[in-house]
Amino acid sequence: METELLLPEEDQQQKKIIFGIIPLGIITLGYALLIISFAFFISFDFIKGSDKSDLFSKTFVGHYLLCLFYLGTLIYNRAYGFRKSWKAVNLDKTIILINLFLISAFALNRDLPVFESSVDWLCVYLIITSLNLLSFKYFKIFPYWLNIIQYILLGIALLLYVYLSLFVIQLYLVGLLGAILFGIGFHIFVPLTLIIACKFLMKHSQQIRRVSFYWILIGFCLPIFYVGYFVFEWKTRIDNMEKISNQSVILDNTQLPVWLKLASSIKNDWITQRILKSNLVYTIEHNNSGWGFISGNVTWDEVKKHDPLVYLASMVSKSTLSDEDRVKILQTLTDSRHQANERLWNGDNLTTSYIVSDIDIYPELRLAYTEKYLNIKNNDGKRSWRGSSEEAIYNFQLPEGSVVTSLSLWINGKEEKAILTSKQKANEAYKTIVGIEQRDPSVIHWQEGNTVSVRIFPCTTIEERKFKIGISSALSEKDGKVIYKNITFRGPNAFHAKETSRIHIKGKVENLTFPNSFKKDKKGDYISEHNYDPELEINFKAMEIKPGSFSFNGFTYSLAQYQPNYKPFAVTEMFFDINNSWTEKELNDTENFIEKFKCFVFYDEEFIRLNKENWKEIILEMREKNFSLFPFHLIKDLNNSLVITKGKQISPHLSDFKESTFAEGISNFFVKGNKINVFNIKGGTSAYVSSLREFRGLEFAEGNLEELNNLITKKTFPVSEESSNQIILHDAGLMITKNNSEKNHKPDNAPDHLARLFAYNDIMRKVGKDYFKGDFVNEDLISEATTAYVVSPVSSLIVLETKEDYERFDIKNTDNSLLNASKKSSGAVPEPHEWMLIIIFVLLIFYCIRQSRLHFKL
Repeated sequence: METELLLPEEDQQQKKIIFGIIPLGIITLGYALLIISFAFFISFDFIKGSDKSDLFSKTFVGHYLLCLFYLGTLIYNRAYGFRKSWKAVNLDKTIILINLFLISAFALNRDLPVFESSVDWLCVYLIITSLNLLSFKYFKIFPYWLNIIQYILLGIALLLYVYLSLFVIQLYLVGLLGAILFGIGFHIFVPLTLIIACKFLMKHSQQIRRVSFYWILIGFCLPIFYVGYFVFEWKTRIDNMEKISNQSVILDNTQLPVWLKLASSIKNDWITQRILKSNLVYTIEHNNSGWGFISGNVTWDEVKKHDPLVYLASMVSKSTLSDEDRVKILQTLTDSRHQANERLWNGDNLTTSYIVSDIDIYPELRLAYTEKYLNIKNNDGKRSWRGSSEEAIYNFQLPEGSVVTSLSLWINGKEEKAILTSKQKANEAYKTIVGIEQRDPSVIHWQEGNTVSVRIFPCTTIEERKFKIGISSALSEKDGKVIYKNITFRGPNAFHAKETSRIHIKGKVENLTFPNSFKKDKKGDYISEHNYDPELEINFKAMEIKPGSFSFNGFTYSLAQYQPNYKPFAVTEMFFDINNSWTEKELNDTENFIEKFKCFVFYDEEFIRLNKENWKEIILEMREKNFSLFPFHLIKDLNNSLVITKGKQISPHLSDFKESTFAEGISNFFVKGNKINVFNIKGGTSAYVSSLREFRGLEFAEGNLEELNNLITKKTFPVSEESSNQIILHDAGLMITKNNSEKNHKPDNAPDHLARLFAYNDIMRKVGKDYFKGDFVNEDLISEATTAYVVSPVSSLIVLETKEDYERFDIKNTDNSLLNASKKSSGAVPEPHEWMLIIIFVLLIFYCIRQSRLHFKL
C-alpha cells in the first residue's frame, strides 16, 4: 500500500516514455513546464511592441497547451484520475498540474477578466503558497521545524484558496458551460481543486510524520487576525471621516470645502489611500454583484486592482464621500494630479519610447533653454469599438521661474510649430477637433504648481507621434552653485524609454559637474545616451552675473544681479503656520519666540495666542495636519506681523478651493494691494504659499531659523520692488528691467529668453490679485503673452492640422511677436531702424563685390 510521498530517487525509478518520445522523469518534466509557464507569464509585462494586445489570447493558448501536455503525460502514465490523482504516489504530480492551470487561469484573466490586476502583496502570497505546496514532495527529508513552517504556510494558503473560491462562486455555472469549449471553463474551479489538494496533503503527510494540525490552524488564523485588524482600522477611519464631514457643517465656521478639512486631518498612509481609491481603482463589494468591478463617474487614470483586504473591508463599511471629493483629496495628498486629468479619449496603451533633451546653458546669465523631443508609441495591437486612436496627456513639472516658450507637433513627418493664442480659444479648438472631428491637434496649458499639461491626438498604432516642448528657465543658485535640473513629466510610461541628452555651454563656466556618461564631442558639446533619468542634475560654480540685454519691439530687456533691498520691520506679532512638515527641532527653537512676541496659531477656525501652558497641546495636534492653509486675510496689523511657514509641494492648489468663501476673503484682501511678510523655513514650501508668492501677494523670505533671528534682531525684512518695468527672479538672484530702446539702447548680448521671462512674470504679477475672481483675462494680458510667446494663465500654445482650422477658430500670429523659441535664435531681434542699416550694409557689400568683378574683367 502506497502511503508516502515520493522522494527524488523514487521519481528516478519512475522514468517512462512520455507519449513514446521523451525519456524524462514526470516530476522533472513538470518542474520544467512550470518554470517555462511562469517565465512566459511574467515576461509578458516586459514585452514592448504594437502587437502586445494580440498576445493576450496567444499567451493563454501557450499556457493552456502546456497544461494539456502535462495532463496528457499523466493520463498516459496512469497517474491521473478521479481517485488516482489524490493518492500519495500521484499527489505531487497533481499539484504541479494544478499550478500549471493556476498560471493559465491568470493568463486567461488578462483577456476575460474575473479579477482586476492583483496587488503586489497578493502576487507574492500566491507564489509563496504555490511553492509551499510543491515543497511537500520533500516533506520526509525536511527537518521537523521546517515541516512546522510548511504546515503554517499550508494554513495560510488554505484561507487564500477559500477566499478565491467564494469570490468566483457566481461564475461556477458559467464555468461548467464553458467547459464544453475545449475545457477552458474548468479554470474557474482551480481554487476549489487547490483546497482539495491541501486536504490530501494534510492526510498523506501525517502518514509520514506526525505534525500537529494546530500549526495549520495557526496559519489559517494568522491572516484572519490581520484581516480583522485591517477591517477594524478601515471602519474606524471611515467613521472618523464621516464624523469630521458631518460636524464640519454644524460646528466649524470654516470657509473651506469640507473635503479640504478631511484632507488636512486624516492619516495619510496606504490604508487611507485604499479607502479613497476604493471603486475608483480597487474592487469593492456591491450589493447588486458579489464579484464585479463597477467604476464610478469620475475618471482616475490608474490600473484597476484587486486587493482582498479592500474587498473584504468594503463588505463591512463603505465611504459615503463622493467620487469627486475623493479624487480631490487624492490630488492633495499624493503626487497624482496627472491621473485625474479630464480625458476625451483614453491612453491606456501609450508609452513614451524615446526622449531627446537638448539643453543650452548660459552660465554667466544663469539662464537655460531646454528642448525636449518625445516619441509616443501606441501598443494597442487590436482594434475595439473606439478604434486604435488614443490621447496622450503629459504633465511637465517646471523648475521655479521657468516658462514654456515653444511647442511643435510632427504631422505627416513634418514639424508644425504651434501658434500662441488665448487659453479659451485653444481649449475650444482642441475639444472640437479631438472630441468631434478626431483629427490632429496638440495643445499646452498652464497649470498651478509650476506645471503645464500637454495633449496630443491622435496617437495610433501606425506610427509613433513626436512632439517638442521648449522651456526657458532661470537657474537657481544654492550654496555657491548654479543648478540645472532635468525637466520631469508624468504621462505615458517612460520606464523603458531611452534618452539622449546634449548640453551646449554658451559662455565661460567653472567646475562644471554632471554624470560620467556625458562625453565631449568635436563641437565642444556634452552628449550622453542613457535610460530616462528624471533626476539628472548639472551644476557649476556661481559666478558674478554678466550684464546682458535683449532688444525687441521698441524695448530693451536688461539682466543684472539682484541685490535685495530691506525695509525697517519691527515684529510685534508672530503667526505660526504649523503642519507635519515641521521638525521637532524647528518647533523647539520656535517656542522661544512666545516669551518675546505675541505668538498665534490658527486653531479651530480662530487665532489662539500661544503660551507655555497651551504650547505642547496645541502644537502637537497641529503637527498632525497633512497641510495648512493659512488665512492671511484675517491678519489685522500688516505692518508689524510676521507669518512663519513651512509646507510640502504636494498640497492644495489655489484652484482647488477657488469657489469657496475662503478664496473670496483671500481675493478681497490681495486685490487691495495688501502684502504679508512671510518667512519660509528652508526644507519645503507648500503649493498654496508658492502660488501666492508667484502671484506677488507676499513679501517673502526664506532661510533657516538662525537667519530669521538675524532679521528680527536687525529689525529688517527683504522687500520686492517690482513694477511694469522691473521683475525679480528670487531663486536665481536675477533682476530683469524693461526700458524704452530709443532712450536706453544697449548692445544686444543676451538671448530672447529675457523678454519671455519678463513677460511671464509680469503677467503673473498682474493676474495675482484677480486670480480668484476668474475675470483676470483681458486683452492687454493676452497681447503681452502673445508678443512674448509664453504659456501663462491667459495663453496657450496650439498646433492644428490645417490653415483652415486656424482661420475657423480665429487663431493667428500677431505682428511683432517673438514666435516659438528656438535654439537657432541669435539672441537679439533688430529694431526697425536697425533693419534699415542692415539692408543698406548688405546692398553696399553686394555693390562692392559687383564692382570688383567688373574691374577684374576689364
